[in-house]
Amino acid sequence: MNFRLTISTLVLSLIFSINTHAESPNNWTTYYSDNDVKIEYQYVNCEYSDRFNQEFVILKMTNLTNNNLSISWVNESWYDKKCINCSENKTDEASNKVLIPANQVVSGDCDIQDNLRIFSKFSDRIEDMPGIKKIVKLTNFKLKNINISYE
Repeated sequence: MNFRLTISTLVLSLIFSINTHAESPNNWTTYYSDNDVKIEYQYVNCEYSDRFNQEFVILKMTNLTNNNLSISWVNESWYDKKCINCSENKTDEASNKVLIPANQVVSGDCDIQDNLRIFSKFSDRIEDMPGIKKIVKLTNFKLKNINISYE
């Protein structure tokens, strides 16, 4: 009887854990905030019918002012703990800019390739991806030189 209780408890804990993880798309983490703007992010798994499924870091930027804002930054991304676009490897692709209307929110999504999402990893099993030998994973990212200007 004690064994059944233990197994039941484990199963219920697992189900609760899965449900909690499934709800995480609504959990934004604040990356940067000041009087003008709030920048948040979350990891989102994007499923596609015509290509490999992918996980992205989705950015959300909130304009906290009554003015239109221009936000620019440089993205640095580490895959498997190696920065691919840090100082000596910097490219124009790392430079980003977003215009946010007064009191509005902009955010990235799975279907629009823009600078409000950062590739994290392929989320399919490697066995299901012909030609892929290794799945690299985003291990860190930084939004550097955040510059806010009024438009």
